[in-house]
Amino acid sequence: MIRLIRRADVTAIHSLISIAVAAVLTLVISTIVLFLTAKAPVDALMQLLTYPYQGGTVIVQWSKALNMAAYLGVIGLGLSICYRANVWNIGAEGQFAMGGIGAFGTWLLLGSPTAWWAIPCLIMGGAFAGLLWASIPALLKTQANTNELLTSLMLVYVAAQTLFFVSNGPWQAPVRYSPSQTVFLPESVQLNAIIPGVPTFHMGLPIALGLFIVIALVVLYTPFGYRLKVTETTPRAARFAGYSPRVTVWAVFLLSGAMAGAMGAIYLMGDIGYVTEESNFLRGFGFSAIVVAFLGRLHPVGILLAALLLGYVAGGASWIQANLREDDSIAGFIEVIALMSTLASALFLQYRVQWRGFATQPQENR
Repeated sequence: MIRLIRRADVTAIHSLISIAVAAVLTLVISTIVLFLTAKAPVDALMQLLTYPYQGGTVIVQWSKALNMAAYLGVIGLGLSICYRANVWNIGAEGQFAMGGIGAFGTWLLLGSPTAWWAIPCLIMGGAFAGLLWASIPALLKTQANTNELLTSLMLVYVAAQTLFFVSNGPWQAPVRYSPSQTVFLPESVQLNAIIPGVPTFHMGLPIALGLFIVIALVVLYTPFGYRLKVTETTPRAARFAGYSPRVTVWAVFLLSGAMAGAMGAIYLMGDIGYVTEESNFLRGFGFSAIVVAFLGRLHPVGILLAALLLGYVAGGASWIQANLREDDSIAGFIEVIALMSTLASALFLQYRVQWRGFATQPQENR
């Protein structure tokens, strides 16, 4: 018989060791997977690790990695707020989609302006749309006691169909595109590139970094952050302290939804410039951010590092797919491997395994 017994002597050093073990496991298993799936495994591995320095594309490749890391980091931080409160929001992909729709709808409601002041308005519109979308599972959770994991996930597919509807229906551009899309936002409303010739390195990156820092400070150094910490570690103590579970559910859902929605707005204005069907608008940021949140152990610093890691790996996977004609699904493999390695190391960090013989069981049951 196997029993897991909680450790009472876990220190920061043990946490660092568990992270190092997870990193080593991820590297070893990923290398094995690459050798089993790639046509030229050694070349693919080397290019995956060093792709920014292949072919003189350092700035472009690093900008792609940082661009993805920005989306993953902010959305992952929002999800970690939910998970700290033992609320399971896995619908950030839908909240991201609604953020893009909300930003474009805000632009239309304002009369399709071309002035710079429309940019903050669109970001706020996207954040508000993501907030409203996240309020649906929060309402169902608090009023009908539904499972927020299922409702938030199902709403992802509703949001995807909403993308299809608006790009093929009321907002469809007069000029027919394939797939269907809206008109382009004016260049003056789009987020300009910081470095000329590198469109993925745009003004959305410092905006995302600023948002990440503000929310991280809220989580780490405010009463709201302390409330999350108490709820995560000792839910009973949170109830005794007078923290309302319903208020907590609403707060974390709305905040995480707003963060995902803001990233949807930034993606609209900085990367794509129009709303289109889900296959060309959604890039899996919401689902990958779940991995980032857990890889970072729900801590802002860890989430930032995990986002940088996954952004780099995703960029490398795209590079070897284009350069070596390899399947870029290797990035998804590595994400799953990293998540499982992290969860396993975290499990053995918090618990120790005790093997008990069957002969001792009757004595305990007397």
